[in-house]
Amino acid sequence: MSARYARAQIESAVAQSLVIGLEGLEASADELAMVAQGRVGGVILFARNVESPEQVWALNESLRRAAVGLPPLFVMVDQEGGSVARLRAPFTDGPDMAALGAADAAALAAHGRRMGRELAAAGFNFNLAPVVDVHAVQGGVMARRSLGADPLKVGELAAAFIQGQQEAGCLACAKHFPGLGRTTADSHRHRPLVELSRDELDAVELPPFRRAIAAGVAGVMVCHAVFTAVDADRPASLSPAVIEGLLRGEMGYQGLTLSDDLEMGALAAHGLAPAQAATQAYIAGCDLLLVCRRAEEALTAGREITDMIIDGRIQPAVAQAKLERVLRAKAGLRHLPPPLDQLRAALSHKGA
Repeated sequence: MSARYARAQIESAVAQSLVIGLEGLEASADELAMVAQGRVGGVILFARNVESPEQVWALNESLRRAAVGLPPLFVMVDQEGGSVARLRAPFTDGPDMAALGAADAAALAAHGRRMGRELAAAGFNFNLAPVVDVHAVQGGVMARRSLGADPLKVGELAAAFIQGQQEAGCLACAKHFPGLGRTTADSHRHRPLVELSRDELDAVELPPFRRAIAAGVAGVMVCHAVFTAVDADRPASLSPAVIEGLLRGEMGYQGLTLSDDLEMGALAAHGLAPAQAATQAYIAGCDLLLVCRRAEEALTAGREITDMIIDGRIQPAVAQAKLERVLRAKAGLRHLPPPLDQLRAALSHKGA
């Protein structure tokens, strides 16, 4: 095998870990080319990409069609509900998870199925929800996004939501590992420092993630906070001790690990460009690297990671394991979304 061919293979494998944001309501020629050429493995949509159900369906259809002949494209969205909902009515866009915390598991399963059915019909196959952070401190940043203060109840309700959503055909993601429920610092702007002991983490933060893992959640998103009891020097998203040691080693998680957005202030404020952060997150154990605005930063990281595999700084077996997890998650995904009429039907029966 020639070195050039080997590099092309490695580039393709690494590309499956790259998830990029898009600029507008339609995919540009450059964005479609990145997908069609297999230079990225997924995209994530935000409110800037959404105008109407028909428009977002057409956008997702164009993206997924561009990937035909390649592994199915991850098409992601953050549709938690309430304060974080990229899709508004007629999609199910609420209530906040905090309000749902008073419901029972059956209600959360039904809510997850309804949202999953709508998202799948709109062409999404991966929803970055639910939040499983335990809101357990006054003024916490997850007050509206958390299912509550009881770790066991949060885990029970989150597991029901996960199972409902995934049964409806949309992968779920538990976030923000190891848990942001007891911080008042917003990682969009700052790097939170969580100085809880391991016993405190084990008692409050980790039980909902254990329950989500037992429920078969497809992905776990790792946050950018520093958890001093596990790794005092690095944010969780860049920490092998957190991802490979705690999440995979101690907790036995075998699914996909996702970074939070690598352009967030928690990393940028400490001098890390998104491409640098993405490379470090890949080395630390993240399977999917989210760069939600500047696609060129994701592509730069892809080239750097490829170089590191070729020169031995990253073992090929590490890259192979990541690729296998991604492809395993994609194995059950369709290439194209359902017909538009299915979306209209899903949105007209939101109470079902």
